[in-house]
Amino acid sequence: MSLALQIVVSGLAAGGVYGLFGIGHAVVYRLTGVVHLALGDLVALAVFTTLFVAAGTGPLTQSSGGARFWLGLLVGFTVCLLAGAGGYLAAIQPYLARGWTVGWVAATLALGFAVRALLEAAFPRPSYVFPDPFRIGRIGNDGVVDVGGASVQIRSLFVIGVVVALAAAAAWLLERTRFGRALHAVAADADGARFVGIPVERYVTLAFALAGGLAALGAIAAAPAAPFDVQTGALLGLKGLAAAVVVGFASPWRALAAGVAFGVLEATIANVDVGGLSLGPSYREVLPFALVLVLLAVRPFAEAARERE
Repeated sequence: MSLALQIVVSGLAAGGVYGLFGIGHAVVYRLTGVVHLALGDLVALAVFTTLFVAAGTGPLTQSSGGARFWLGLLVGFTVCLLAGAGGYLAAIQPYLARGWTVGWVAATLALGFAVRALLEAAFPRPSYVFPDPFRIGRIGNDGVVDVGGASVQIRSLFVIGVVVALAAAAAWLLERTRFGRALHAVAADADGARFVGIPVERYVTLAFALAGGLAALGAIAAAPAAPFDVQTGALLGLKGLAAAVVVGFASPWRALAAGVAFGVLEATIANVDVGGLSLGPSYREVLPFALVLVLLAVRPFAEAARERE
């Protein structure tokens, strides 16, 4: 029972971050039909910009913090917003306007590779420790509390809370505000939205910026839990994309739920021993993606079967 609780809590924390990326992918796709292949790298740019402002390119410890770190956090988040908006205007919108799918696919891939190459040149260490400004590691027994006989990291509970708050904020923004209603109109009929006076390009640009910013906040909240490297952002973006694809780029809550399921599945694969068979952490990155591929392969046949009924 204690192991199950540990798996669920750690899976919820990791999966919640995947879900935030999934929300970003879903919003972008529903607005434009574009798969934002550079989303994870832009989030990595935000994380490493924060580290750069806080301490240059040298090593950090989790005890690092103070006003300089908070300034770095603000700068990193701003850079992510600007990169998201600029990436859309420079790498996606020109090709989208001409209906050239190959163009925006190649441009987003190039943008992601360019950001990754820049970070690898500036941050050559294998991985970096992200500061813990809230000193969560000092709570309980070195950041661990006993819940129902299970040792649970307080960081995981904190990340779960941040994820739920960010997802609720995204849902409120999309469903309850004038900006959100305008985005729904753009997603339904962009030409009709322009006809009634909605500034489509401005709103889509803001949506791209906020999609990256939302995922960046989730990644930054979870970053102190483990070493962060240049490839981490891309991997988070890929897992978020898998979550969004599974639910058909649906509503924010469904994308979040798919990301959570992805995270719990990963934690289960890494920790559970079934009938003497233990796959271990080496399979946690492989099997969930394999399952997604299987689901995508059988989905057309399932939809065809439903249409015949």
